Amino acid sequence: MTGPTGPTGPTGPTGATGPTGATGATGATGATGAAADPETVSAYSTPASPVTSGNALVFDRTASQNGTALSHADNSADFVISQPGTYCAVYNGTAYPQQNASLPETNLLQFTLNGTTLTGAATQHVFTTANETSAQSAAQLFTVTSVPATLQIVSSGGDFIYSNTTMNIFKV
Repeated sequence: MTGPTGPTGPTGPTGATGPTGATGATGATGATGAAADPETVSAYSTPASPVTSGNALVFDRTASQNGTALSHADNSADFVISQPGTYCAVYNGTAYPQQNASLPETNLLQFTLNGTTLTGAATQHVFTTANETSAQSAAQLFTVTSVPATLQIVSSGGDFIYSNTTMNIFKV
């Protein structure tokens, strides 16, 4: 005859982890999301325009504007940025000295953000003759953390005339 079952003893130590099971089948690929709308603005100036040293170039026409992050009003030097992010600005144009300029004269163009010069991109030319022209280009990547922010391209070194100017800005 068997007597009554005794009390359960203490739990023993945990055993070693077993091997990892086989990887399951890959699931179906999800649908492609909608393409992001580009955030861009493009402006240009049709007539040649004089700019005095320390002032921003004015762009009299807005060629295109996509999205809501960037804006430009016709006949303005200001490009307004209304969303934080990283942007790329590209400037192209031609400069020449104003009549009766004291030559040689150094022309420097730099991007400014809220009035502060952005380091890393500029275009410069030293004019030595009155009939000289200079094709100029500058591109700048920059980050905006506080909005609204205002981007301009500012001329310094003397008074110059600018023609065939364009500014294109892209949110990247």
